Amino acid sequence: LPDDLSLEKLLSLRLESQYGIVAARSRYERQRADEQLTRSANRPQATLEGRLRYVEPGDLATENDQHDDHRAGLSLRQKLFDFGRQNDREAAAAARVDSARLAFLDETKRQRLALLQAYFDVLLADQRYQTLNERMAIFFIRYDRARDRRELGQTSDYDIAVFERDYQEVLLERSQADADRRLTRRRLAELAGRPDSLPRDLEAPDLSALFEREVPAVDALIDTALERDLRLKALRRQRDGSEAALKAARAGNLPSVHGEINADYYTREGATRDPFRAGVYLKFPLFRGGAHDAEIAAAQADRMAAVADLAERESAIRRYATELVEMIRLYQTAGQQRVVALENFAELNFMRKQTLYQMEKAADLGDAMVEMSVAQLERKRTTYALAMRWAELSLLTDQSLTTVLLGSVENSEGASGATEDAS
Repeated sequence: LPDDLSLEKLLSLRLESQYGIVAARSRYERQRADEQLTRSANRPQATLEGRLRYVEPGDLATENDQHDDHRAGLSLRQKLFDFGRQNDREAAAAARVDSARLAFLDETKRQRLALLQAYFDVLLADQRYQTLNERMAIFFIRYDRARDRRELGQTSDYDIAVFERDYQEVLLERSQADADRRLTRRRLAELAGRPDSLPRDLEAPDLSALFEREVPAVDALIDTALERDLRLKALRRQRDGSEAALKAARAGNLPSVHGEINADYYTREGATRDPFRAGVYLKFPLFRGGAHDAEIAAAQADRMAAVADLAERESAIRRYATELVEMIRLYQTAGQQRVVALENFAELNFMRKQTLYQMEKAADLGDAMVEMSVAQLERKRTTYALAMRWAELSLLTDQSLTTVLLGSVENSEGASGATEDAS
């Protein structure tokens, strides 16, 4: 990670080596391999066989002095017809591949979202450290002045103990905040897949436009999310695959027809040893010890699970979309008003303390600087919380994170770019 990391740089980072994305990619590649394996069952099969053998001919053998019984054979086999069972298996495999691909794209966006949250956590940790550092300085000055007054007999040991207690409390909070600065940077580097390069300086983005952006209607957002959510699309394809697999399982006891051509060479001749054979063969399972019923039951269970997962995700989307709209409205109204009130108070308090200091009615500015830092911290908390809600909305509707947050087009994070990379 660069030492001076901005939000634009963060969103443009390539995450191929990030462990969550690598795991999702491996599941996708595994499904592709399984699909190739399934399709191979319907393709021509060629087998070359050979044998080197020594025999002692029996008394009735026509060539009782021939001990070499070697053989070389070539077989070609092709499935001709199986009542659509293979087509259903291939359809199920293709649906599972598509589901894994969509899940991979969804995981990529979720990792990007987690990276964004980690970025905001670092900025908040830095601001909180600054606030507590200023507060610690004020408490230390008060404690130090109290010790000076004690030497002059102007204060008691009890008062000194109170000042020292308050100072040690804020010193501990400041030390914890300093540790949080390092811990949040470590988490950011780990999520980015770059554990050896912790960022030093992070640039606070200008996200003020998010407070003015129009919030979509709940019903419209739900309809869009039900149509575009990547995880939901993956579950739909998983359901399609389970239905195709169930059809294939139900056809498991139907006959199959295949053609076969054999060419053989023998060192010993025999009445049943033909150098060439070609035929069409019928295979009709009569009894498989209950395997057919078990296959159907397993496929039905998989389909039930897929349908349940799909319904659960649809319900979660409706609840989640409603929550996002309500939270965005909350931050844009009450959250924004609270921050403005804090900033207004901090500014007026600073002006008041500054006037008292200039009139020599106050020894210092007191907690005025701390109040301004607190207002800045709350401004960032509200802004970043709002930004995360917009980012989650972009995930739900499969939009570019960069476009939603910064208003610029970033194809690499859009559905088309990610799909092209996955394929």
